[in-house]
Amino acid sequence: YLPDLDPARLELVEIWRGLRPCTPDGLPFLGRSRRYGNLTVAAGHAMIGLSLGPISGEIVSRLVVGEEPGFDLELLRPERFG
Repeated sequence: YLPDLDPARLELVEIWRGLRPCTPDGLPFLGRSRRYGNLTVAAGHAMIGLSLGPISGEIVSRLVVGEEPGFDLELLRPERFG
């Protein structure tokens, strides 16, 4: 709460917009590529990327060092659409 803030006196400095990459089913791509063994994917988080970023990073780090991710990633596999 900013009681002294007067929106009429604010100056617009910059407008920025970015893409929100989404998958057809709304779930992110997360896991190792079956086609390319050295590729680990974490993408398509759409509007929940900030929320899912920490756990996605944890999962990717586990996969990269050869550990189990802690749960089944089958629903999130990168190749699920073809």
